[in-house]
Amino acid sequence: MAGADGRAADAGGNAGPAPGSAAPVSGDAGGCALCGLPLPPDAPSDGARRYCCSGCLAVSRLLDGAATAQAATTAQAPPGAREAFLWVDGMHCASCARLLELSALRISGVHAAQVSYATSTARIVHDPGVIAEEALPAALSLHGYHWRARGRRAAEDDERPRLLRMLTGGVLASAVMMLSLLFLYPIHAGLVQPQDYDAIRWLAFGVTPLALFVLTTVLVFYVGWPILRGAATGLRVGALNMDSLLALAILAAYAYSVAALAFDPIDLYFDVAGSLVAVITIGRFVEQGARERATQALARIMDAPPARARVVRGGQGLSCAVGELRPGDRVFVRDGETVPADGIVVDGEAAVDESLLTGEPFPAARARGDRVLGGAVLREGRLEIELGATVESRIASLARMLWLAQSAAGGVPGRIDRLARVFVPAVLVLALVVGAGMLLAGAGAQQALLAALATLIVSCPCTFGLAVPLTTASAVAAALERGMLVTRADLFERAPQVDLIALDKTGTLSSGEMVVAEVVGPPETAALAAAVERDSPHPVARAIARLDASRRAREPRWHPGRGASAWVGQRRVAVGSAALFEALGWTVPADLAARMAAHDDGDSVVSWVGWDGAAHGAIVTRDRPRPGWEAVVARLRAQAPVVLLTGAQRADAYAGQVDEVFASVPPEAKAEVVRRMQSRGRIAMIGDGSNDAPALAQADLGIAFGAPTALAAQAADLVITSDRLERVLDAFALLATTQRRIRQNLGWALTYNAIAIPLAMAGTITPLAAALAMVASSALVVANATRPLLPPQADDDRLPAAAPRTTAA
Repeated sequence: MAGADGRAADAGGNAGPAPGSAAPVSGDAGGCALCGLPLPPDAPSDGARRYCCSGCLAVSRLLDGAATAQAATTAQAPPGAREAFLWVDGMHCASCARLLELSALRISGVHAAQVSYATSTARIVHDPGVIAEEALPAALSLHGYHWRARGRRAAEDDERPRLLRMLTGGVLASAVMMLSLLFLYPIHAGLVQPQDYDAIRWLAFGVTPLALFVLTTVLVFYVGWPILRGAATGLRVGALNMDSLLALAILAAYAYSVAALAFDPIDLYFDVAGSLVAVITIGRFVEQGARERATQALARIMDAPPARARVVRGGQGLSCAVGELRPGDRVFVRDGETVPADGIVVDGEAAVDESLLTGEPFPAARARGDRVLGGAVLREGRLEIELGATVESRIASLARMLWLAQSAAGGVPGRIDRLARVFVPAVLVLALVVGAGMLLAGAGAQQALLAALATLIVSCPCTFGLAVPLTTASAVAAALERGMLVTRADLFERAPQVDLIALDKTGTLSSGEMVVAEVVGPPETAALAAAVERDSPHPVARAIARLDASRRAREPRWHPGRGASAWVGQRRVAVGSAALFEALGWTVPADLAARMAAHDDGDSVVSWVGWDGAAHGAIVTRDRPRPGWEAVVARLRAQAPVVLLTGAQRADAYAGQVDEVFASVPPEAKAEVVRRMQSRGRIAMIGDGSNDAPALAQADLGIAFGAPTALAAQAADLVITSDRLERVLDAFALLATTQRRIRQNLGWALTYNAIAIPLAMAGTITPLAAALAMVASSALVVANATRPLLPPQADDDRLPAAAPRTTAA
């Protein structure tokens, strides 16, 4: 707030409860049920609680609706149920996720299970009284799938069986194809007759069929074991999957060929069975590698929270679980270790890597008095850290948000998952109908079998299963690299094309930190003012106190909302607003007042500095704008009109850069303003503090910016954890690119199946060609989903900073 009385508000004009204070949760004690502010006589009510304004009432209903929807999904869990997040190894198609969910629900004490194939993650809701979290991995590791707790990496040789199967499949399938090409394909193509091989009949029709049988048997039952296992698991839990189709096609071709050995060693299809196994195995190996690369960043942050911490209690050092840390504990962190929880450095110096939390590539120096975040890694040095009144960890909060987002399957992914479940049995019935129909139409058994097998093989529900979740996983990983965190599983599918962008000023366009812009007056003005303001907690006072540390004040007296006065040496000095000087009976010279009138721009605070009964100087402070904010706003305006929300009475420095300014908006009214603006279209709200949380929740797209509070982060769809305003542009670019990529993948999945299945039904493609087409379809979706979503970033791509205007008279 600008002008002579500017110190009555905080740095950004945001009145209200102090940061960190707890707001009442009901209106029974005379406060609003949402924000805690006093109630007017005509306070609106929802029947059970009262609110200070209709905005708070609307936001409360919105949040209550979300809580009701969430509660409905876990209604069957007992009150003491807990959630556990696990990794799952061994999934090789989207249908595996559904099988694992069904298998998990059969275990006593498990009430809910959500498994994501794209990220190999799972969320389990369990009763700890029946089955402990530590026992879940062993109990769930059935049917060849391996579950492991977060923080525990897969064994180093886990990839070797898959690699060995892939190489074996490639070598044996090549041998099968070579033998078939030499002795069987020429006969099938009519190029030669069987009698042409009379000279080597023992080799062509004796040894070769047996060799094909042996090689294909190894291919089917060793290389293809994961496929058969997946099909068996599906039958065991009563759900058909993609492995069911593949296993049926492979075993049908294999069984037909084994039976033909006794009657017609020429009419063999070992090549079909063997090639199917090899192609599927190789394709899945490549696909899994792509998925793992796409989710490496997710794995780093999901597994980042440390398990234990070194703490001093009662004068003794001990090691305890991070979950056992208490408020006020002092923890010790050394080189290479991870900070277990947020806190303040009380001793030591270190270079701290916060790249996982903020996206900043370079370590930051931390020393006594600095705040460090849980999850930061010490690169050199050591620190003693004191925890706050509550034990919180930035990395633990981010990890939980990621686990929830990645293990959920709502919106389009959920609908696609349900489509895949219906798709598999439908294709199975379709293949049977094709085979039976061709037989009834007079086609031979060989032609009918091949058409049925091709129909089974060519269908590809995996393209549906990968189209959305793998693209989303790639987007989440790209966001993490830029210091952004996705908190909603369905953000990329439902994020709207916004019609209006609302920006909070303080903490978003500005840093929320007051700095001195100009000092006017005699040379001793700064030193005297700094001495008076030394111990004041007010943001303006702190900025002035940093000017000089050479003098000390005595007998300080605080004038809340107006300033302070004290004795400095032999002078009584006052620093504050015009209202303070009027209350003291001190004068402000007209020429000084006229000179400072130019700073009445809505963004500056003028603090008069006086002694001996009159003002002799003035200090101008302002909320420091973020570097490059003008360029960011200009690029946002190219996408949609930009509206500025501020609690200040004016915002002249910003007004010319935006399309509209809503000034004098108190924090509790922001949600109501956003709600009313939604009559113009879809709104994106960008804010930082806890007082922005209702507005973020009300908006169609909420972006919490600049290391936001936990409340704001929970209300937002996307959290930007760094203080780089240009990340807002990255967020919009990422949303648009990801949505476009999802549409491309879904379009390809639909187009492929719409073309390939009718061709297979008509008998125009062979089972081998169908297998190649199916693998190629999945590979195309994987390749498209894992392409870079944002251009590479430079080591430091900050927008240029505007130099602050600091002059002295």
